[in-house]
Amino acid sequence: MGAPFAEIAVSASVPEKPTPKEAPMRKLIVSIYATLDGRVDEIQDWALPYDDAAAARYHDDLLATSDGLLLGRKTYEVFAAIWPPRSGKLPYVDKINSMPKYVASTTLRDLQWENSRLIEGDVAEGVATLKQQPGQDLVVYGGQDLTHSLLEHDLVDEYRILVSPVLLGTGRCLHKDGARRVNLKLVDTTVIPPGVAVLTYQPAR
Repeated sequence: MGAPFAEIAVSASVPEKPTPKEAPMRKLIVSIYATLDGRVDEIQDWALPYDDAAAARYHDDLLATSDGLLLGRKTYEVFAAIWPPRSGKLPYVDKINSMPKYVASTTLRDLQWENSRLIEGDVAEGVATLKQQPGQDLVVYGGQDLTHSLLEHDLVDEYRILVSPVLLGTGRCLHKDGARRVNLKLVDTTVIPPGVAVLTYQPAR
């Protein structure tokens, strides 16, 4: 009768192996300019007047904790045309040029911009995989169609909306007509002088 109790005593004294901690999932941040009435089209007409040193600091801070950009086709083509020639002008521009860029497109094939790569196959699945990989935050600049797709698949962790003091009255809205409702919680507000409000929201999950 002694052996079984001895076995129990021995097994009870063996410490359990600690459960390995899961690495935190990368956060996906949508950074987008919008007018006070929620329009996101033709931003060069109404956002550029507020594109100054304070706005540059916003982008510096955003990209300081990021190591990947997610871009739709249109945004990629615009960025690939304007940012490489401005290399060396501003720190955030150099960061954008050098950091990995993941492009959602079914038509683009030859990506000439440094460190650019296509998201192969289903975009939502590809982005979900990127979020699970080790690294810093992923940033989506603009891109209503891409943002809408990510929102529909509950992949967006934070919205940073730069609201310009303009009522445009025309153009596409931040959220597509007919899209599902998303409840958000306001987690931060900042003002970029002379009047751009940066509203930071997270989904109320």
